[in-house]
Amino acid sequence: MSLTSGDITDLIGLGAPILCVDTCTILDVIRDITRESVLVHDVKAGLSLLASAETRTDLVVLVADQVMTELAVHLSEVEQEASTKLTKFQAQAQRIHDIAAEFGASGALQTHHLHGHVVRARAVLDRWVAVAKPAPGNDGITARAFARVNAPRTPARKGKDSMKDCVVVETYIEAAQELRTAGLTVPIVFASSNTKEYYVSGGSQLPSDIAADFLAVKMDYAPNFGAAKHNLGL
Repeated sequence: MSLTSGDITDLIGLGAPILCVDTCTILDVIRDITRESVLVHDVKAGLSLLASAETRTDLVVLVADQVMTELAVHLSEVEQEASTKLTKFQAQAQRIHDIAAEFGASGALQTHHLHGHVVRARAVLDRWVAVAKPAPGNDGITARAFARVNAPRTPARKGKDSMKDCVVVETYIEAAQELRTAGLTVPIVFASSNTKEYYVSGGSQLPSDIAADFLAVKMDYAPNFGAAKHNLGL
């Protein structure tokens, strides 16, 4: 079992929607904000979901053991990259301002409020980790993940080491199945911004194989916090 019988009983009794998060989704909290793919409404949705989870009654966040392992490996690197890119942006903004001023532009450039952003973002990421409920792995999950890789079934791809992604997916599918079997009817959403692995090539739809897997346990997929918030009904 991915969840203990006590966990299942508690979650059924609470009756709150369930958010299952991928590694990339949590890392997005602290990732480089100069990326064009970062949208304000998704950031607001993420903060709103976190606030709901911290009530301990309105939302439950499940985090697979594999996700926690990957966070430990990649967090420092992503944090450093975010800091470097933000510093580069500030220097670029100052250079553009100085050049424009030489051509007669007037006005003050202010970017000092961006200092400390990465530290603030890290604090928010730590809140996500603190509020999350572990979804442990087991031998059955590993075996099914290995079979998914060999098939291959989404998110596995030929010629790519997809075992870690498959372990995460199988962990959440098992947890969802256990909860549905026990009678949970509220929304369960798997959030992963790694759409390159989960969407059909060049599209915005799930491949039929994993779509069927999610349908079997009535679990929705969300590519960002905005979609997750909508699918959770929050």
